[in-house]
Amino acid sequence: MAGLSVRTATGLPLVEEVSFALPRGRTLALVGESGCGKSLTLLAALGLLPRGLAAGGSVRFEGAETLHAPATLAPLRGGRIAVIFQDPVASLNPVLTVGTTLGRVLARHRGLRGRAAREAAAALLARVGIAAPERRLADYPHQLSGGTAQQVAIAAALAGRPALLLADEPTTALDVTTQAAILALLERLRAEEGLALLLVTHDLGVVARLADEVAVMYAGRVVEHAPAAALLRGPAHPYAAGLLRAVPSLDPVAAPLVPLPGTVPPPATRPPGCAFAPRCDRAEPCCTAPGAPPWRLEGDRGVACLHPHRIAA
Repeated sequence: MAGLSVRTATGLPLVEEVSFALPRGRTLALVGESGCGKSLTLLAALGLLPRGLAAGGSVRFEGAETLHAPATLAPLRGGRIAVIFQDPVASLNPVLTVGTTLGRVLARHRGLRGRAAREAAAALLARVGIAAPERRLADYPHQLSGGTAQQVAIAAALAGRPALLLADEPTTALDVTTQAAILALLERLRAEEGLALLLVTHDLGVVARLADEVAVMYAGRVVEHAPAAALLRGPAHPYAAGLLRAVPSLDPVAAPLVPLPGTVPPPATRPPGCAFAPRCDRAEPCCTAPGAPPWRLEGDRGVACLHPHRIAA
């Protein structure tokens, strides 16, 4: 992905200049508050933007340009490129059984039908940890718990044997125990399949467990990109540092919770210069000059800030 942008029909920028590469077997987490452009970036890459929005830039998959080539992208979706949406129950068709849902993916991307498709569907359910998979094939989405629905959604994503898996907040609606099971499942599948995993999340605990790299987004732009361990140890951008300070600690005396003041500005009211400046305790007058802050590189890390924190060794 290079220079990805998303704009409204009137030209209002929602996402600007997002660039990253994601090799197989690696996990990249897009992190930030709601309204930062994470999900729009994912939808733009899939060619699934809502009507009235347009994407620019470049998205390449296995050497082929897909952003401006719908005929190239269409057969890849659900097959070589799969997605897990945020609400597992809502992402499943309520009038189709689990078996029918999986069967349609298997027919389209693997040419399986009838008994062969049913056996493959049951095997997928078993692989994602669902007990009595044959019986579950007859269930409808409303008969599933949130965790089981997410497992079914992951099974559907795996049915086309993807090389790239896009996961949009895959554990948000789940209880803590089920979250742990889903994260363990994603870890195992990535290791077994060599998947490239693009993870959209606001949960830094998920980042610590799954991500190899992190791209922190704010107001439609990537403001820091770094190896996950390095960023969690010492973020450079004040926004990334603020996100980490706002994570609750088991020892509130030793590590008190420091809330991040303010909110993400709507696209139509983004300030000139650094969009984070109104919320930043390091901001100076130069931060509000027109134009985005320059991108600074230090080793394998990049940050868009005029006054970054010192990068931890």
